[in-house]
Amino acid sequence: MTARRLSKLQRQILHQMWTQYERTQGGISTGHLDLVRALERDKSNVSHSLCTLEARGLITIGRSPGGQATHMDLTPEGRKWASNL
Repeated sequence: MTARRLSKLQRQILHQMWTQYERTQGGISTGHLDLVRALERDKSNVSHSLCTLEARGLITIGRSPGGQATHMDLTPEGRKWASNL
């Protein structure tokens, strides 16, 4: 793992996604609105952090034909990061 700085919100997102991943054994993806509700944060802030995490290769974002984020999954690199938080 290369050294990267993550914001508090990005760490919270990875932690939330890791918890979901462990609970479902990777069977269910995390939804965008589910994250917003769970973290009690503004949707635009969560969206920006998700795009940054995707650009860093820590998550993948599934999109609808209209381009809206529908679900997110941790990449293998993201699982390494999240398990160390």
